[in-house]
Amino acid sequence: MKVILLEKVANLGNLGDIAEVKNGFARNFLIPFNKAKRATEASLKEFEAKRSEYEKNQSDVFASAQNRQSKIDGQVFAIAAKAGVDGKLFGSVTSFDIVDAVNKSGVEIKRSEVSMPNGPLKTIGEFDITILLHHEVQAVVKINVTPEQ
Repeated sequence: MKVILLEKVANLGNLGDIAEVKNGFARNFLIPFNKAKRATEASLKEFEAKRSEYEKNQSDVFASAQNRQSKIDGQVFAIAAKAGVDGKLFGSVTSFDIVDAVNKSGVEIKRSEVSMPNGPLKTIGEFDITILLHHEVQAVVKINVTPEQ
């Protein structure tokens, strides 16, 4: 299926590009999340008429991501969890806990923006966690997992 991208999509293209994607990807992800439209004559004309509006929305989203990055990049957030004497946690510190800690500082992030490629944190210590705020904007925060008193 041919689609017109309404925003930059990783590994696919930029705003305004026409991409050939599988039907399921377009129907289940791109179109419902307003990342793309079907590439028809009418939608191409409509897109060109609204192109400046889409570009303005993209620049606003990018500016918002940069603003959030400047507020949290390099910050240290402490999370207390129950742990044994050997330093292993009885549970784990997940993306939900990280989102709660960061949101308490006044910067709103979503769970989907937290990147934890090695899975949840299961030991006491300090860990670097990447927050993916935009395709081009990332913030690295330190999560200090301490034993609960």
